[in-house]
Amino acid sequence: MADKETVKKPEGEKDVWDKAEIILHPLGGLITAITIAMVSYYASDYINKNTENEAKTRLYTELMSKREESESALRKDMFTSIIGTILRDSATMDEKILQLQLLAYHFHESLNLTPPSTYLNRRNNSETKDSKLHAAYRKRIYDMSKEVTTKQLASLEGVASIEKFVYFYDSLAFNANDTFSCVFLDSIISDKKIIPIKHLVHLTILEKDSINSTVSVGLKILTRIPEREDKMADPSFNIDFFEFPMIDNTRLINDKRCAVVLRDFDPLNQFIELDLIFFPGSHSSLKERPYYDDIVAKLLPRSKG
Repeated sequence: MADKETVKKPEGEKDVWDKAEIILHPLGGLITAITIAMVSYYASDYINKNTENEAKTRLYTELMSKREESESALRKDMFTSIIGTILRDSATMDEKILQLQLLAYHFHESLNLTPPSTYLNRRNNSETKDSKLHAAYRKRIYDMSKEVTTKQLASLEGVASIEKFVYFYDSLAFNANDTFSCVFLDSIISDKKIIPIKHLVHLTILEKDSINSTVSVGLKILTRIPEREDKMADPSFNIDFFEFPMIDNTRLINDKRCAVVLRDFDPLNQFIELDLIFFPGSHSSLKERPYYDDIVAKLLPRSKG
């Protein structure tokens, strides 16, 4: 059998692969150069944008910090001056009420206004002998308290559940232990499952004081979670126009709050209007701080997901 002859390429002649190598070799270098240039450009642009955003964030944070510091200093000076005027014996009742109004409109989210409001109302009852002035001062104090309550409820709008109760009574035969009931719904996340929570609320009117516009109430809140033991909270307290929801509230499970607010007390038409408010603790007053276990309970589900 004859051996196969090997076909030799003539010297100097290039095949298809040689030609492709000649063409693609410089093209590959060009593509590599373009790729490196594009990566460098986008990386530099990304770094520059991040640096710019960090600079803007730092500037914004510094401006806000300085603004908060200046506002805090101003509010501190105002607070000291206002409290000094309210407690000064030489100040007239008109001046004290004016200072209380300034205090309420600037500090209503962070300061418990119940003590100064109750104090001035008591001083007005004992010191103001003119019946017309007494009624006028009383109205100013009550109107201020109602406005603060309205402002706080407005700030809770969108995150709070509110139930309104209107109780009509007979001044000659007041029926104590009249109870109003409602349900507030909530939920918690555990092991990526949503667990429903029911708060069964019973509000009982125990006594009333039409002269001082005060109502004594009992609040029973039964918290029910599936496969867990029910929890009961049953505080009793007096409410008047100087009880504010963001300050005076009952803490519930899952950092929720429940507050009772006296919206109206009309001895002439013999009715009492109450609001029962359910809202998250993150919207309570600035002086309130969540417990550490509440914070951990909120962070753990997120870390698991």
